[in-house]
Amino acid sequence: MSMAQQILARASGVATAEPGDILLSRIDLMTSSDGTTFLDTFESEGLKVWDPTRLIFCFDHIFQPEWMSVAAATEHPKIKRFARAQQIPAENIYDLGRNGLSHQIPVEHGWALPGTVCLGLDTQSATMGAANCFAMPTLYGTEAVLLTGDVWIQVPESAQVRLHGALSPGVSGKDVAFRLVQEVGERVDGHVIEYGGPGLASLSVDIRMAIANGAVQLGALSEIFPADDVLLDYLAGRARRPFEPASAGPNAPYEWTFDLDLGEVTPLVAGPHDVDLLRSVDDVLGLPIQVANIGSCSSGRLSDLAIAAQLLEGRSVHPSVRLFVTPISASTARSAAESGILATLLSAGATITQPGCGGCYHGNLSPLKLSDGERCISTSVEANRGRMGSSDAEVMLANAAVVAASSIDGQIADPRRYLRGDGGHR
Repeated sequence: MSMAQQILARASGVATAEPGDILLSRIDLMTSSDGTTFLDTFESEGLKVWDPTRLIFCFDHIFQPEWMSVAAATEHPKIKRFARAQQIPAENIYDLGRNGLSHQIPVEHGWALPGTVCLGLDTQSATMGAANCFAMPTLYGTEAVLLTGDVWIQVPESAQVRLHGALSPGVSGKDVAFRLVQEVGERVDGHVIEYGGPGLASLSVDIRMAIANGAVQLGALSEIFPADDVLLDYLAGRARRPFEPASAGPNAPYEWTFDLDLGEVTPLVAGPHDVDLLRSVDDVLGLPIQVANIGSCSSGRLSDLAIAAQLLEGRSVHPSVRLFVTPISASTARSAAESGILATLLSAGATITQPGCGGCYHGNLSPLKLSDGERCISTSVEANRGRMGSSDAEVMLANAAVVAASSIDGQIADPRRYLRGDGGHR
């Protein structure tokens, strides 16, 4: 069986799970952001969650932006009251100081584990598949899942992407996700994408999460990475429970297989207004920008902040550009502070904001609000009009290295020029 079939069969108590089978699968984790809708139903009906220890809340969206101040002042206390009434442990509430994205925290803090079924109340929940789990968003029927701990799933078809080689400097998991949209996007159609190949060993868990974060744009139901030494080393000391990894059998019934040489992946830029409008960074060099943003669930990890700091070391943000950096979690922010990364970014002129979703969505806590006619180069997940402020602004998406280099030049730039040492200093 494929990894997805193995996990779903195990969760459903059956020997085999064939594509098309409809199974009632036991879930291991439900992760929620701080934008909830199910609390009122549970409170009004006197319902109880199936297992208080397997539901976590991650405060990542709602803080104190001006037009949502009432929600920000009421939603967090409401979640805490709900947790107390449901006997959900206090450590399951990732409040400010411990907070982060609702699909980053489960991996970072050892909740999403190999061989498990993990659901999330966010469209990007497949990000957790980097931890060898079956992860997907549940945007409907949440109350039933939380009440029973079970979810009906039609076993999906699986496809395999075999990775070879290693990424070049200035190229990230976001570029791999974009490249797959270009190469196989039309063939995915609700499949689970499973990764294999010798190139896996070169990819950190940060990079794997960035790749899996692209499931929505790719059209995949989920993405799953194997539990190799890289992942097992990462989980050592983090895992909250024993786990049984899933591994694809030698004759796993993949509908198709695609081979990708990581060394051939180059920086790509998406948008504006359409994430499927993908071009090489070379094709958009020189486009002026007014805003640069590093953060959101597709970026903002320690490796993203590190490459941005490497590029900005000894340089300054262009005087016509506002650069915002939002760590993906409080833990990431602390690591970046301890290593000097944040100091480097601040010295270059960046504004560091509260860990969370940041400027990816204009309703979040961030001073980043685009004005009419502005162009922003961002590491975030959406490029649609009005996503980050004015509907007359442009949002273009790229990796953290491209965003950092562009913030130096005041226009879209190729970070590889700086990384080769011929970028000069300002």
